[in-house]
Amino acid sequence: MRRPTVAALGLLALGVLLTVGPIAGGLFAKAAAGTQMIDQFAPLMTADALARDGADLETLRNGTAGVDAIYRRQDIAAGWFPGLDTYRRQSTAILDRASGLLDRVRATGPDYRRVAQIGGFDRMPFLIVAGGIVSLYGGCVLLLGDFRRARIGVVIVVLTAMAIAAYPFVSGLEGGAPAGHRMLQSLAPVMTPGEVRQLQRDFIVIVGADGELETTFRGVPRSGKAATEVAALVDRWPTVSSDLATLVGAVDDNIGNFKALHDLDVLTSPIGVSGFVAFPWFLVGTGALSAGIALAGWPRRGKEMS
Repeated sequence: MRRPTVAALGLLALGVLLTVGPIAGGLFAKAAAGTQMIDQFAPLMTADALARDGADLETLRNGTAGVDAIYRRQDIAAGWFPGLDTYRRQSTAILDRASGLLDRVRATGPDYRRVAQIGGFDRMPFLIVAGGIVSLYGGCVLLLGDFRRARIGVVIVVLTAMAIAAYPFVSGLEGGAPAGHRMLQSLAPVMTPGEVRQLQRDFIVIVGADGELETTFRGVPRSGKAATEVAALVDRWPTVSSDLATLVGAVDDNIGNFKALHDLDVLTSPIGVSGFVAFPWFLVGTGALSAGIALAGWPRRGKEMS
């Protein structure tokens, strides 16, 4: 058997890179974090959930306008209702932040759904490492195995390489990867600890104001549209508060997952390409390279040579 030493060494080198690279680069953790984030955001991205959040925000906005109208009509002095006073001073900024968060979540919806359709995102590192192990096996049998085993090894390497190259198209990664990059760009301004802390402070202010609406403020005379708007806010507050808490909680819980995905996306930033956009073509290129090296080392009978 003529041993294709160069091809064998190429497969061994590629195998080491594919086996060690995902582990050293934390690819397993990043892919798992991405899948976890997609799963946890799923209930928030449905059309019903987004419509309900919009209705909640409108209820809160109308209730705020109703409180302001009652304050003006009754000439309520500062300090009578400290919780409402605090909310009224901050209501414009609070409502703007809540509206901005909801707008971003809505705008991200199409890209999110495209990413959610990617099959087996968290199994990609295993596929790469499996490809590396197979390349190592192929290199070893080309160097040390007999003629039949060497040819079988090459066939196995080629088949595995074809699976790696085909995966982006079969799983939807090729179309979903650019959407993943856009999703991260869209959510980046709100997926920060500082933004979450501010949203949580806003929520505490709103809770304090609603507590007074349901107790001491009930004795203030009111009528007309303002009375209706305030009553609607008080009646819907359990739903509004639950939806707001769920949305802010999901953002807070997934800051770490978002950062892991963002780190994956900026992995190739030195060459000016999004990691998400580059990843499918990395798999295609890896599969093509592995198959090419293996086929170049197809064992032939003849005088042994190096």
